[in-house]
Amino acid sequence: MAFIANTAFEARITNNSRDNLSHVAGLYQSSSTNADCSAGLLCVRNGLVPNEGFDNPSGTRVYNENTWYMNAAASTATADDVIFACDTYDVQLLSGKRDGLNYFVGTETLGLGAPAGRFCNFTRINFDGESVYRFGIGNVSTSIGSNTYFTIADGLLVPAASAPTSTGAIYFELRGTGNFVEGNMASFGYVDVVACKVSTVA
Repeated sequence: MAFIANTAFEARITNNSRDNLSHVAGLYQSSSTNADCSAGLLCVRNGLVPNEGFDNPSGTRVYNENTWYMNAAASTATADDVIFACDTYDVQLLSGKRDGLNYFVGTETLGLGAPAGRFCNFTRINFDGESVYRFGIGNVSTSIGSNTYFTIADGLLVPAASAPTSTGAIYFELRGTGNFVEGNMASFGYVDVVACKVSTVA
């Protein structure tokens, strides 16, 4: 999967500092193959990642305790699923032309994706009606228009005219829009959204 342009992710209003499970290490895959993961791509867990080079004497695999394979979240995702966003906190990795060595460069880090085969941080989305997240405009599947709600499909936000009504459905509600600031210049657009779910109707 190629990187999607103008994607980014920031947790704006959350309780992450009081929740040790809000951030997990993940390895993004598409069809069981390592693939590039754009910043902010919404994902679900698909099994623990085995420790590399560590097996029991009996030959069974030893798995990481909280490191997961990640797949793009589908339109069928509900409140029963745990949804994460690819939260790229890393810096650019460049390859030197002369010596072939790799160098980390801390510039132009807005919206960096996770390259195929590299572990990345994934932040859990809390659908509590209070947590606010900022996504790049590239994380939205189509033009927003006058829509103020978003559902999920293929890891992206899908604009909708109204919120879903089925119990357990998850969605986002638009809070605001603007442009990211990168360095001292305006960059690509963003959407701020509140993560919500449909509670059981009394």
